[in-house]
Amino acid sequence: MKNKILNIIIVIASACIFLSFFLFTKGLNTLIREIRNLNTGWIILSVLMMIMFLFFEMLVLYVITKQFYKIENLFIKCIRFEVIGQFFGAITPFAAASHPAQLYEMNESGIPAGTGVSILMIKFMLHQVINIIILVLAILFKFNYFYLKVPYFLYFCISGLVVHVIIMIIATLFLISKKLTQNILFFCLNILKKIKLLKNPEETYRHLEVELETFHKTATMIIKYKKLCIYASIFTFLQWLAYFTIPYCIYRSFGFNYVDVFTMVVAQIFLINFMAIIPLPGAEGGAEGGFYLMYGLFFKSGTIITAIFLWRLITYYSSIAIGSVFTLLLPNSKLNKN
Repeated sequence: MKNKILNIIIVIASACIFLSFFLFTKGLNTLIREIRNLNTGWIILSVLMMIMFLFFEMLVLYVITKQFYKIENLFIKCIRFEVIGQFFGAITPFAAASHPAQLYEMNESGIPAGTGVSILMIKFMLHQVINIIILVLAILFKFNYFYLKVPYFLYFCISGLVVHVIIMIIATLFLISKKLTQNILFFCLNILKKIKLLKNPEETYRHLEVELETFHKTATMIIKYKKLCIYASIFTFLQWLAYFTIPYCIYRSFGFNYVDVFTMVVAQIFLINFMAIIPLPGAEGGAEGGFYLMYGLFFKSGTIITAIFLWRLITYYSSIAIGSVFTLLLPNSKLNKN
């Protein structure tokens, strides 16, 4: 109950800060007038792109889970896993609670913890690989274009790429080295024991050993499933392609047509990778500032604030709104009864 109340407070506080900024900056009447004058078709398309983003990410989770563990109504349950992961990722720094929340829901649905960790780790690693490839391609094709026009652009590229490469290296070591995994987890447990936050540490140790054995046994099986990796990678690529297209749809809704879709997609690639290093829920502040720097090249000065409002509403706050329904109003126990 306390966690639910905390989540509600976070959602309300974030929404209030978000709305206050745009209302005080733009004014309610001006904001409403500009939104009314937008091309509705392009706005609908941007919303559909967000839905496709969530759908393809759910498909990645579905195809991997189906390969390693079969449960009833898996497709429907994967929708729940995905939406809840998006919700907790949106309200925590670095999206840190996304995978733990998904793991908890998977375990509640009957998927063993070790298998669940393996599924999420495989999904995460494929995501990192695709993300790095996309970022490298963006740098190769459009680095000079943005470097000459956007302040601090070099920082955007280097910081985002370095963070993703480091995360990928750590995840790979965690996946292939059972000993390293044990050392890291047992080190964390010892800290929790010393500060008296962990009860029955011996029992926890024994449980972890069993789960780690399952984790590494399942994770190493991914080498045998090349077709699975190909499907999951394609879905991951389509997922991000849909997401990266959203700013272009918003751009076209204003009636602008001076910049090609490829350039605007690349701008979003650079922005998302920069946002990954900002230690605030949803990269609050940095996301808006980064959008202003990157897309200020394309939007007229009088429209960029409204564009930021729509972009954050569609890509960030929609995840909180949808996720809060599943998390706060539709607990897992209710769904399992159906």
